Amino acid sequence: MDKPSGHLIVVSNRLPITITKDSKGEYHFKMSSGGLVSALSGFKKSLSFTWIGWPGFFIPFKDRPHVDKRLMEEYSCQAVYLDDDVADRHYNGFSNSILWPLFHYHPGEMNFDEANWLAYRQANMQFAEAVRQQITPGAMVWVQDYHLMLLPMLLRGLIDGRNVDNFTLEQLSRIAEGVEGEEFGSPAAASIPGIKIGFFLHTPFPSSEIYRYVKIDTDLFVFHYCAEPFQSAVKFCMVFSIVTLSASTPTIMHDTSFRPVHVSLAFRRCRTG
Repeated sequence: MDKPSGHLIVVSNRLPITITKDSKGEYHFKMSSGGLVSALSGFKKSLSFTWIGWPGFFIPFKDRPHVDKRLMEEYSCQAVYLDDDVADRHYNGFSNSILWPLFHYHPGEMNFDEANWLAYRQANMQFAEAVRQQITPGAMVWVQDYHLMLLPMLLRGLIDGRNVDNFTLEQLSRIAEGVEGEEFGSPAAASIPGIKIGFFLHTPFPSSEIYRYVKIDTDLFVFHYCAEPFQSAVKFCMVFSIVTLSASTPTIMHDTSFRPVHVSLAFRRCRTG
């Protein structure tokens, strides 16, 4: 099989690597199990491939260069380092206490906390900065699941240079509001050409009325202006129209397409189809 051109960057909440630290302070690494890991494992031999995610626990600053070196050289991975409180509130506090019940039609189980929403935004911002460091012209970024729903919008704000539209700037401002200690990077002086951003939701795409239960300032649908949602395309288009047009009449500012794509679809087809 010929090696496809370009660079595939997979972004998920967790890295596909299990990292442990023993009593002597030495780090050990091994591949994790999981459907997505298995489906994509063969691609590493045929294309330029980088996986970005949280390492699973807090790693001291002094140890990060060593961890980064091992992850990149042995697994083509890049860690996103989150403080323990941010990681917990992002994953357990907002993703699993708001979005998981929402997407599984259990709104009565949602437990909203403003601090958790703040941590969700901060984590997505840190992911965006980590991804930007790995992006090259022509790269494809594949964002995984509801933990990172703001990431495509944030990435577009960073890589589209000074040509960021007013709607995107407004949404970026709302995402960054109140986030302390994390200075979100300035847009590139010139846009990075040929970047595709895909989003894969690992649950069935819910119907429009379920989103009415989320009362937050930033519409979670803003990420879809900047991504190609590779799943539940027909339902997404229906929900997008109902939810977004009920509040305003935005314009899609990017070359966006909607189509269902299986997780194991050939990368070449994903790039050219």
